[in-house]
Amino acid sequence: MKGVPLRVGLSVAASVMLSGCAALLLGAGAAGGYAISKDSVKNHFDLPMSHVFQVSREVVENQGLILLEDARRGLIKAEVAGANVTVTVKPVSPRTVELQVKARSDVLLPKIEVAQAVYNKIFERLQ
Repeated sequence: MKGVPLRVGLSVAASVMLSGCAALLLGAGAAGGYAISKDSVKNHFDLPMSHVFQVSREVVENQGLILLEDARRGLIKAEVAGANVTVTVKPVSPRTVELQVKARSDVLLPKIEVAQAVYNKIFERLQ
């Protein structure tokens, strides 16, 4: 029985490594870990949508140029470090919201390092 958790862990790791588009769950984020894909980072927060949106807006404004914002829809589009960044905040339950930070270059190539940098700043401010 001692080997069962190890086998399950190895199976999960193998399936993540073998799948090209699967999101990878990491860390102990605000609500149980955050997900990283090839161009975005997302996490769930047990915080009001308006608060998460406002903090996200302030962080993006400090790091780049906001091109579009819609608080009602939870959408921010900006240019940060030469990448097109899209931040979305949407409710997933009555008390939980999902924050997603996505970054792509002008030629639509993923810029995960920019998405992670923006997400990390937002995460720090939400703690």
